[in-house]
Amino acid sequence: MRRLPPLPSLALALAACGPASAPPPTSSATGAATPAPAPANRATPPDETTVAAEEPPAADEPAAPMRLAFDLAAHPARATLRRAEGRWRAVDLGLAGARLSFGGWRSGFRGASVEGVPVLASRGRQGRLTFRARGDERELRLEGRLAAGSRAQVYVNDRHLGAIELPREAFGEARIALPADTLRAGENELLLRSAASRGVPGVGRAGVLLRTLWIGGDGGAAPGAPPAIAAQVGEHAALRLPAGWSAGFPLVVPPGARLRAVLRSGQLRVRALRDGADPLELGAFDAEEPTALDLDLGTLAEDFAELELQASADAELLRPAVVVPTGAGETAEADGPPRPRNALLVLVDTLRADKLAPYNAETRVQTPGLAAFAETASTLLGAHAQENWTKPSVATLLSSLMPWEHTATQHSSVLPRSVELLPEVLKERGFHTGAFICNGFVSDRFGFEQGWDTYRNYIREGRRTHAESVAADVLAWLDARPEEKPFFLYVHTIDPHVPYRPPRDFLAMYGDPDYRGPVDFRRDATLLENVKLGRVRLGEGDRAHLEALYDGEISYHDRHFQAILDGLDRRGLAEDTAVILTSDHGEEFWDHGSVGHGHSVWEELLHVPLLVRLPGRPAKRITSPVGLVDVMPTLLDALGVEAPDGLSGRSFLGELDGADVAEPRVTVSGFMEHWRTIVVGRWKLVQRPRRAPQLYDLVRDPDEERDVAEARPRTVAFLRGLLGLRLAETGGWDEDAQDAAQDAPRRRPARRHRAEQTEIDDETAAQLRALGYLGD
Repeated sequence: MRRLPPLPSLALALAACGPASAPPPTSSATGAATPAPAPANRATPPDETTVAAEEPPAADEPAAPMRLAFDLAAHPARATLRRAEGRWRAVDLGLAGARLSFGGWRSGFRGASVEGVPVLASRGRQGRLTFRARGDERELRLEGRLAAGSRAQVYVNDRHLGAIELPREAFGEARIALPADTLRAGENELLLRSAASRGVPGVGRAGVLLRTLWIGGDGGAAPGAPPAIAAQVGEHAALRLPAGWSAGFPLVVPPGARLRAVLRSGQLRVRALRDGADPLELGAFDAEEPTALDLDLGTLAEDFAELELQASADAELLRPAVVVPTGAGETAEADGPPRPRNALLVLVDTLRADKLAPYNAETRVQTPGLAAFAETASTLLGAHAQENWTKPSVATLLSSLMPWEHTATQHSSVLPRSVELLPEVLKERGFHTGAFICNGFVSDRFGFEQGWDTYRNYIREGRRTHAESVAADVLAWLDARPEEKPFFLYVHTIDPHVPYRPPRDFLAMYGDPDYRGPVDFRRDATLLENVKLGRVRLGEGDRAHLEALYDGEISYHDRHFQAILDGLDRRGLAEDTAVILTSDHGEEFWDHGSVGHGHSVWEELLHVPLLVRLPGRPAKRITSPVGLVDVMPTLLDALGVEAPDGLSGRSFLGELDGADVAEPRVTVSGFMEHWRTIVVGRWKLVQRPRRAPQLYDLVRDPDEERDVAEARPRTVAFLRGLLGLRLAETGGWDEDAQDAAQDAPRRRPARRHRAEQTEIDDETAAQLRALGYLGD
């Protein structure tokens, strides 16, 4: 694992990257920083030990090891650029336009490249941008050009403000005067509509091509192009800020975080901008020689903040990064843990996370097998499915593509043959592959048979789907497999899915096994769908019985999950097999007024269990948000198999090992084309097209009952921006634009997959209806 060097040695090393005339750094970390005069509004100027680098530790007190959590210089697209003169805020739309356009999702804009210049291009005549404002700004300025005609109509918050003129053959500037009551504090929308559109080489049909947006308040001279702040000094990433400019980097601050860098030259002020609070002054520095900075961010822990770097004289900041303490036991051996030879991936259909003790200490549901497994596995506390029903969710799990990439999002959708699945990748590397699947949507009818040596779909073959039967088949397969080959085994059970029919003794653990009432799945497998549609009304006792049935199915399944684990152990495979347990989605029991799944993006449907046991690695509890989309690259990483190009997911093996990470993790989910969500730290944003965003604090409000978006405009803008960047990475951005833009959102080759459909015949429909499907 790469460790950050002590600050004095880092300053020496980075100073050596400069020209021969560069002054050497001071030898004392305490004397390295010369704080500039404190701003007048600073209530209590921090003492030098707060704003300067720490004293070198005594010989018997080694510095606590730190690891990288956020590399600021590697992510200029996340920065908000401000110019003090005129109070202008600049957005380089070629670089960061995804933040304002939802990455191309339902905004009418997409990333493109015109003659090597990255731009936002409208998909036809019009496009919408969403931007945050103070509310008192009086002018917008646009740098752009038109593909056809010479004028474009301008609407701000649905108010027509007239037309602007832009050239066709070159980029020009247009000014938009804003009447006093046009903008509101928080989110605002800009709509541009050109008179015509035409085909643009390398772009397609477009009307408006935008390069820069300026949001300001004091008028004056044209602001000019915003600076390119990312730089490289020798081997080190750097930020360069011209005098009078600031760059704000938003993040959810991890516990124990510090901001570290070397100010090579210039004058710099650092502060934290927050919702509902005055800016927090973190330090002011005048670097006459390379100066190591080490700022404590402890008071901001686990909340949103924007770290604003203000330059009063041209400033060069080397290797700026947020670092966090390395946890106990995270110092890995030189060669790392042994690689597992085999892999077992168990998906329990419809299993919501908060029914399990590793996620909810107060749950009544008894799962001793899973509890024992969790003692040896890492628990991913922030795991989310990328969709709320089976087909798109499992397709994402097995392909590491987002639902809108693999396109298998409808009942009749077929997973395209062009999508390479995890079993195909491993089979090509010599693995023996087997699948035991109890959901009819994950079948050959819908394209899921790819890559398996053994493939069994219990629904399509008319077999019993109880976990006991599946476990017996799995253990028999382990005995019959070719032992000279490593294996990959996918087990997809369905016990907690409707129709809920647990054995009597498991129902008795949570409800009355002699219940007589309308909740009877033996009479009607589609009961839950009828309840959801209001055709069947349930009283309080009936609702309690419904949930008791579900809980009983979980406990019943747990016994046979344990049987599979015991079978691995008896066969001498446990110490050489990676085991992952997860689910495709959860289940609602009136949490937000409905039942079942496939209808919303609340946590009871998207928050799923994810436990990972890798031989040689200790059990941990990981709070970083991850998705099912990340499972495939993580498993390949653990097995030592090179991941194919084009995956949307990102391995979280580094988080399991406590290694450096270049940026904080996020997870994005969706429902068809109607909803998108993003989770970052404790915060979850729910977004629908042309609707006000909803923001929830999942720590204080895990049931998502209190929307705090209005009170936290900075947090909303941060999450919407990250959502746009992530959506741009997963299909909304032109590849040429990625190459042309600095810190392009997509860092991987893209591949488009053509959506395919099939007709659901009567036999398949009957099989799915027996599971309460069609309407799922």
